[in-house]
Amino acid sequence: MQVPSPPKGAAGCGAAAPSPQRAAAAPGSTRATGRRALLLLPLLAAPRPAGAHSELRRSVPAAGAVLTTPPERIELHFNERVQLTALRLRRVGGEEIPLPRRAIRAATAETIALPPLAPGEYRAEWRIISQDGHPVGGVIPFRIEPSRSP
Repeated sequence: MQVPSPPKGAAGCGAAAPSPQRAAAAPGSTRATGRRALLLLPLLAAPRPAGAHSELRRSVPAAGAVLTTPPERIELHFNERVQLTALRLRRVGGEEIPLPRRAIRAATAETIALPPLAPGEYRAEWRIISQDGHPVGGVIPFRIEPSRSP
């Protein structure tokens, strides 16, 4: 003889007994999706390598600067520690200006002293090795105006 099952929501004491089907969440159910999301949460919060390479955040003189007095130094400020492997200063249409030698080291900023510069247009050409090992380079053009006499 078969005993009829109680109607849903009526399991003797007023509480429904969990059915075996409800104990394990169905693959497409909200509960299963929530569990998967909780398992993936640590992966989303974990640090990931940056998608971009190192970049020059600012420089002194700034790119495109028009100066009334010659700069005494070049400053390069990067978004992360880099190794400055080359810095050349060239007068546009002219010679390369010799710069002091320096040790290659990992740093977020570099300051290089400049010799006295005459009025004219210049290009500071730099190259670095970023933290991920990729070479990156750029150019900072600037101009020094001749002094105006009254």
